[in-house]
Amino acid sequence: MKLLKYTLWLLLGSSLVASVAWGGNPLVTNIFTADPSARVFNGRLYVYTSHDLPDATYWDMVDWRLLSTADLVTWKDHGSIFRVKDFTWATRWAWAPDCVEANGKYYLFLPVDRTQIGVAVGDSPEGPFKDAIGKPLIDNETLPDAGPEPIDPAVLQDDDGQTYLYFGCRRPKVVKLRPSLTELAGGLQTVSLLDAQGKPVPLAAPGKDPVLPEGYGEAPFVFKRAGKYYFVYSNGWAPSSTQVYAIGDHPTGPFTFAGKVMEHAASVTQHGSVVQFKGKWYLLYHTSELSNGNNFRRSVCIDELTFDANGRINTVIATKNGPAPATAVTDSK
Repeated sequence: MKLLKYTLWLLLGSSLVASVAWGGNPLVTNIFTADPSARVFNGRLYVYTSHDLPDATYWDMVDWRLLSTADLVTWKDHGSIFRVKDFTWATRWAWAPDCVEANGKYYLFLPVDRTQIGVAVGDSPEGPFKDAIGKPLIDNETLPDAGPEPIDPAVLQDDDGQTYLYFGCRRPKVVKLRPSLTELAGGLQTVSLLDAQGKPVPLAAPGKDPVLPEGYGEAPFVFKRAGKYYFVYSNGWAPSSTQVYAIGDHPTGPFTFAGKVMEHAASVTQHGSVVQFKGKWYLLYHTSELSNGNNFRRSVCIDELTFDANGRINTVIATKNGPAPATAVTDSK
């Protein structure tokens, strides 16, 4: 009965593409969304999310959602854009996604089964998307170096045309991709994360939280600003855990710990992304406030992100109102 109820709800929900005036954080309140990956395509901001079930008691997500806006005022809910079952080789757990443009197409990187990452491709940022390979791009059964939990894919397209794929729970990994984005261009590397003294940061052990604030837990996301690479990640699952970051001179590191991206947002999981849109920078993240603290039913939010004169991130504090409308296009590096 529960499965039938959710299947009907999913079919109805995925058939509706609605535009709504945004009333502040979270972005939408009719569904639960999490793990936002924000990307700008053709002057429009797209936010790809995982999708918590309305009665979830675990992260048993079955599909991915898409929201978009041209101004941070009116948001469009594009509904469900891909499902676990659209990968014939996958079975469950539609977790944190990412999407990039290349070769005139759009590539979704999607973790499933806690052990694999697949790729879906479409002609539009909104889809429709189809399985691009017919098998996983990353599978820890065939790639032991992928680590015990190759989840949370994030993609960086560098200025020289090289594309990097980051992923990993408890073990941060990076690998170069071929121009097709559907093949690996080399071996997997463990990302080198260092503390202020140049020593490796602690890595989360199974069943244990990493040391805060420097430790690595999950949710890598990398962006480039003013010639520097910012490696954003979650420092664990503790009551005070949050998104933190490290800075490096190369896409594969080493990255040196630099501080908090934001203060703790109300969720046991901390996962987000950073994007530049119409001259300003923004942080996307999720909280569990809409569900009154249920960590399996989260909601995506957005706030403006700024930098100090030295390029350090001014720590973001979650707000209810979110950022001002985005209109003028200016250059802020």
